[in-house]
Amino acid sequence: MRAVEDAILVAFVVAVVYTDWRYRRIPNAFTYPVMLAGLVLGAVEALPGEAFVNGLIDHVAGLVVGFLVAYPFYAMGGLKAGDGKYLMAVGAMRGLGLLLVGAVYGALLGGVIALGFIAVRRLRPANGATASMGGVMKTWIPYGVALGLGTLLALALELSGSLPGAAM
Repeated sequence: MRAVEDAILVAFVVAVVYTDWRYRRIPNAFTYPVMLAGLVLGAVEALPGEAFVNGLIDHVAGLVVGFLVAYPFYAMGGLKAGDGKYLMAVGAMRGLGLLLVGAVYGALLGGVIALGFIAVRRLRPANGATASMGGVMKTWIPYGVALGLGTLLALALELSGSLPGAAM
C-alpha cells in the first residue's frame, strides 16, 4: 500500500512543482483528488483493525495538521491557498510524519529560494525601477516549488532509511 501512496505522491509533487513554477498556481484539480485518495488509502490500511492508528487516523491527522500549519501563514499573506491545500494533500496521502518533515525541509528550501530571488531582484531591478526592499519583498516567490522539493527530499530520506523514525 505504501508503494501506491508513494507513486501518487511523487506524481502529485512533480505536477505541483511544474505548475507552480510555470503558472504560479497549484490547481484544485490536483489537491482535492489527492486528499480524497489519501483518505481512501488510509481507510484501506485501517481495515485489518490493528493498523487503524497508522492508517486512517494518521492520514486524517496529516490533513488536519496540514491545514493548521498553513492557515496562519495564509491569513498573514505569506502563503497562497494552493500552498495550504498542497500541505493538506501531502498529509492526507502520507500522514503526519512525512508532512511535518517535508514541511520543515520545504521551509528551509523556501528560505534559500527566497534569498536567491531577493538577491537577483535587488541586483537587477525589472523595467529600470529602483529595487526597494519593500518592492522586492512583495514579489512572487514559488513556495509550492520549495514545499515540493522538501517533500521529495523527506520521501527520499525515508525510503533510504536515513530519516530518523522512518517507517519502512
